Amino acid sequence: MAERNSDQLLFCKLCPVETKDRFCVANCIGCKDLFCFAHLMEHRQQLSDQFDRLIKQHTDINEHSLTEVNIRQHLEYIDKWESEIIQLIQQHTKDVKEKILSIFNVYKNELKQRHTNLGKDLSDKRVLNAIIEGDLKELSEQIEQLDKDIQNVNKVLHQIAVKELNYIPEKCHKSINTTEKSIQWNYLYDIKLDSTYGYMAANNKQILLGWKNRIVIYHVDGTKHDETHLHSIEQYGELSDLIWSSAMECFFILCRKSVFVHYPSSNKIEILPNITIFNHCNNYISIATYRSKLYLLNETSLDVWELQNNLFLLDCSRLIKAIVKNCLEETISCIRANEQNLAVLIQNNKTHAWRLDLFNTDRFQRTYMGTSFDCFNQNNLGLFMTFRDSIYLFMNWETKLMRMIDSNGLNQIIDYNAFNACLLGTQNKIIVNYMTHLKIYEF
Repeated sequence: MAERNSDQLLFCKLCPVETKDRFCVANCIGCKDLFCFAHLMEHRQQLSDQFDRLIKQHTDINEHSLTEVNIRQHLEYIDKWESEIIQLIQQHTKDVKEKILSIFNVYKNELKQRHTNLGKDLSDKRVLNAIIEGDLKELSEQIEQLDKDIQNVNKVLHQIAVKELNYIPEKCHKSINTTEKSIQWNYLYDIKLDSTYGYMAANNKQILLGWKNRIVIYHVDGTKHDETHLHSIEQYGELSDLIWSSAMECFFILCRKSVFVHYPSSNKIEILPNITIFNHCNNYISIATYRSKLYLLNETSLDVWELQNNLFLLDCSRLIKAIVKNCLEETISCIRANEQNLAVLIQNNKTHAWRLDLFNTDRFQRTYMGTSFDCFNQNNLGLFMTFRDSIYLFMNWETKLMRMIDSNGLNQIIDYNAFNACLLGTQNKIIVNYMTHLKIYEF
């Protein structure tokens, strides 16, 4: 039995199990399997057939595949790419030239109009001889600002040209930004203003505008509703920010040394004494709200107040140096909040460039650090607003450039004469302040 079992180990791999009379006569040195004579010849034929197929495959490569390698199609592709890029550059530079010319005409007309109005004002006051010290100071400031704006035009136009031309590499290598493409503004109507206002906020029915210590209220249909002057500038400071809180159903009016609140239902503007008294040493800079919380930015800290039983109580305070990257080089110029983030506009004191950082609204933990944009050689005032969940509109008060920025790297100039902007309450409408008038858009 032992010998029989040993013989079974020499059975051919391909012979049926029930066959007992075909013992192997050889093994394949390649696959190491054992075969009887008949199956050994069959196995060798299979190997020969496979080798013949390899020879045919090699021949086909020589006869067909090599002939399909055509350098001309690649050279033609390069030529086509070159032609398209040249056309793209030519079209883009043409668009930039037209845009620069259009912007130049806007600036030129605006500056001419301001120069004419200022000249008429000077002439009228000379004829009437009704000049007081306050008039001299105000007119002097207007003349200096006009001269500054005229000197600044070339710098602004150069910056716009550089920025627009830098879009060419993006057009060559990137697809169109879907966020930008999805936003379409449709013009609805204008509201003429009786004066110029730097700060603005709105709900569904009213638009508040302010400058220094003057607050004007317009209905959304364009009719003027009310006007008031806040308390003494020396005591309470000039206006520094203005926002609408849908959660608390009121406007917050922030001055350098005080905080006021306007309730549309009662049409009253009242001071918040406990907050005003709390910060008598530092100037307030900006304000934001989130649900029942009020975020107040001053020169040294960001304070959070919470509304409890119709009274604001201090919840916590965070030093500016704990928020910015480098407290010796950076300052915060504006804050805004939404459901996702507390957005902070940070400006570098040396380069005067801004960046937009995002923080958690509860713990002040930075969730996103933006990249620098809008560099100038002097200190500038910039504001921004939350447009959508991750999109912000930034307004440069010196150049009147409006940019759309987000946390995905989008940074595009979308308006060239905008001073400020805000949402029209909870509607899909936006108000853009063009100094002499407002424009209402739907999106």
